[in-house]
Formats: sequence, C-alpha cells, structure tokens
Amino acid sequence: MTQDPQDTQALSVTPVDALDDAALQALGLGRDDLPKIDAIGRGLEDIRPGNLQVFGRDAAAKTAAFSSQLLDQVRNRDLDASGDKLGEVVRIARSLKLDGLAERSKVPVIGGLIDKLRASKGELVQKFSDTNRQIEQLMGDVGSQQTLMAQRVGEFDRMHDIVREERHALGLHIAAGKRRISELRSEQQATLGQDDPQVRIRQGELDNAIRLLDKRIGDLVVMQHAADQSLPMIRLIQANAILLIEKFNTVRDITIPSWKRQFAIQLSLSEQKSAVALSNAIDDATNDLMRRNADLLRQTTVDTAKANQRAVIDVATLRHVHEQLIATVEEVRSIHRDGMQQRQQAEVELARLREDVQQRLAAPTAG
Repeated sequence: MTQDPQDTQALSVTPVDALDDAALQALGLGRDDLPKIDAIGRGLEDIRPGNLQVFGRDAAAKTAAFSSQLLDQVRNRDLDASGDKLGEVVRIARSLKLDGLAERSKVPVIGGLIDKLRASKGELVQKFSDTNRQIEQLMGDVGSQQTLMAQRVGEFDRMHDIVREERHALGLHIAAGKRRISELRSEQQATLGQDDPQVRIRQGELDNAIRLLDKRIGDLVVMQHAADQSLPMIRLIQANAILLIEKFNTVRDITIPSWKRQFAIQLSLSEQKSAVALSNAIDDATNDLMRRNADLLRQTTVDTAKANQRAVIDVATLRHVHEQLIATVEEVRSIHRDGMQQRQQAEVELARLREDVQQRLAAPTAG
C-alpha cells in the first residue's frame, strides 16, 4: 500500500523530546516532576478511545468538589444580611435627632422653659439608650457574619492551594499526554510504507489515538489556563473579604464609639443651649416685669394726682345746672303768661255767649 505524498510529508516528523526544560517551565513543572509524568504516561499505554476520553478527568475533581462545598456555604444572602444590618445601623443612627424636644408646658413665663429643659434631656437620654441597644444588637449580628467571613478567608487559602495543586496535576497530565503523542507519532512514522493488514489496522488505531489524545490535551490546556485565571481571582475575592472585615472593625471600633462621643458632646451642648435660653428668658421676664410695673406706677400716680386735684363739682356742671334752672324758670313763666291770656280770652268769649243767650231768650215769639 502506498501513502499519499502529502500525508507522508505531514507525518514524517522527527520525534523530539516533548518535555524539554522550556516546555516543562511553561506547564509549571520541573525536572523533579519527570517520575510523576512517567507514572501518568503509563496510563496512556492503552490507547483505546474509552481510556483516552477520560484522561485527566480526575485532575480537576478535587477543585470542583471543594468549590461546590464552598458555594453551599458562601451564599449571597450572607453578604446581603451583613449589608442589611449595617444599613439598619446607619438608619437607626440617623433617626436619633437631638433636636426632638418635648412639648412646651403651659406654665406662665419660665415654667414652660424649665419643663422643656427637664423633659428634653430625659427624652433624649432614653431615646439614645433604646437606639444604642438596637445598634449593639445589630453589630453583634454583623460580628457573627464577620466571624464566618473570617473563616472563609482561610477557606479561600485552601481553595488557592487546591487550585494550584490542580494546575500542577493538569500540567503533569498535559506533559505525559504530549510525550505520549510524540511516541505515538514516532511509532506511526516507523510504520509508514508497510503494506500489511495488521500494520494498517495499527496505523488507524494510532491516528485515532493521536487525534483523541490531542483533543483531550487541548481541553486540559484550557483547564490549566482557567486554573491560572482562578488563582488571582481567588486572591481578589479573599482581599475583598478582608477589606469588608476591616471595614466592619472600623465601624465597630471607631464609627460607633465616635457616634456615642458626639452624642454626649451634643447632649451637653444642647443642655448648655437650653440653660442659656432659660437664663435669657428669666432676664427678659424680669426686665419686662419691671418695665410694666414702672409704666403702671406712672399711670396710677398720674391718675391719682389728677383725681386729687379735681373739684367735687365741676364748674361746667354748675354752669349747666344754672343754665337749665334759668331755662326752666323762663319756660314756666311763659307757660303762666300764656295761661292767663287764654283765661282772659275765655272769659270774654263766655260773657259774649251768655249775653247772646239772654237776648235770644228775651225776644218775643210773634214777629
């Protein structure tokens, strides 16, 4: 049987050492790993497809198992719970307003200010106590979450070590596979030009094994590259977890105590402000009372002096009485005069009527 010249040219390659120092270094290996590579390579003596197809499968099994276990433990709700609780701490702290004072008392002048000062202080202290108790409880819950996160920082170290072991194991399998491919190609090249049925069958087996093994090694190379990418990713996630832990420690050791100190300072300043307001209110009330008393004294004294200097009966009153008396006398006299005139006229009229009656009575009946 004759070979195609192109196929002969493609397969007529001189077998080379697939495991030189550069190749080993690219796979993260060294000369010390050659015995392990030899041991793995012995597993490739069987070139049946079923054996080649699963080559290197166990190399990533440990990482996959640990990753699943870690994924079961590290859930998004854990981080969400920590974030929610820290957000609740901020919300509660912001709700603590030191300007929320009690309602004013209806006691006149300064009584309301005194009641306001006492009630506001007690109310703020009680409100801070309740808020502080809630914050302490929430911080305790967050502390538990941070403890779990600290444990997972160690688990990320374990994962990093496992991925490195996986990368090394993949490198061993890739090296063993490449060397086995080199051996198979050398054997394939040695049988070129032989027209023997058994040789042709062997050549088919070699060609199929080279193809399957080359594909499998390509997959292992991709897996090793993914492992290379996973290593810095694990460190970044671990660093983020450490930053979150440090942030929590900062909130617990610096932020919360600072809130408490600022509350104490502001409470003291609020008391001083209320005391100053009370003092000013007392001074204002005193000055206002003195001014109102002075105004009242002046008005009362002036009114008293005026009343003391006033006559019992005013001249105007006497003049009015005089004028009314004169008018009354004159009006009575006028009425008397008119009455006398009316009576005189009545007498004259009565005399005329009487004379007329008498004349008519004395007149004869016959004409």
